[in-house]
Amino acid sequence: MTGSSLIAFVGLLAGVLLVIAAMVVYQEAKRRPSYDPLEYVIDDAVKHISERLKAEGKTDLSGSDILRIIEWEIFYLQGLAQEDRKNPVATVAGGHEASVGYIVEEIREKHGVTHSPEDVADVLRYEADYLVQIGAVGEPVDSDGGELT
Repeated sequence: MTGSSLIAFVGLLAGVLLVIAAMVVYQEAKRRPSYDPLEYVIDDAVKHISERLKAEGKTDLSGSDILRIIEWEIFYLQGLAQEDRKNPVATVAGGHEASVGYIVEEIREKHGVTHSPEDVADVLRYEADYLVQIGAVGEPVDSDGGELT
């Protein structure tokens, strides 16, 4: 093998290795998301809710009140509010009557603080707005798993 053919062979081998390395990098870049993952940050949710309540002129609830309502809603939605965990109940996110009543009652019993159902419903409504803003809410589906039209 002559000197020039050896140089050509090494150059070809180096070129093939560079192409393989570029393909590996490209595949890895495609696999990783190019967006920030969705994150529900309770402090951000409290801030979002507080700003909207203040804009409506409702300043009765402090940040800790809003946080307490959100924590009890999360507790409710996790299914921990049901009596028998062997027979799960369907929970609906948002401020429906059963969740609002549960949250109002638990906060009154456990913390000795009374919030009106309207205040709790407002917090839950703005929490839903926060979820929409961060992109965590998808299209509604029916109970069969198909999309509603």
